[in-house]
Amino acid sequence: MLTIRQTERRLAVIANWGLFGGFGLGLIQSGIRSGTIALGLLGFALILVGFISQVIINQVYGRGFTPGEVALGFIGFGVAVLGFVASWVFDPNFGTAEIVIGLSGFAAIIAAFLIYLVTKYGLKGSFSMFHHLGRH
Repeated sequence: MLTIRQTERRLAVIANWGLFGGFGLGLIQSGIRSGTIALGLLGFALILVGFISQVIINQVYGRGFTPGEVALGFIGFGVAVLGFVASWVFDPNFGTAEIVIGLSGFAAIIAAFLIYLVTKYGLKGSFSMFHHLGRH
């Protein structure tokens, strides 16, 4: 049974990603379709704002990312990267603007994730987490 506080956190996370994720994906798609780099990068910036907002929500509610949120984030990121690479390889009309939007956006998301790990666990703790994962 969920407590009221857990339900509030879930609603805050859903509202956060509904706003920033929806508009971010829409702007990324619009930027790629029109070849407007600034519009696509604005979409990735909104995705990063959504990530930062979730970190703040987690702090307010005294929780971290749930395993389901982590799995959904990695799966979503992986599908997006695979879709980007497939478009780059198989679409003859995939231009420079689309490549700049995709590579810059994905690099920014990876950088934000690494910065989050280092600020939360420290440099040694972050490396140690990945080092121990490789042993299992």
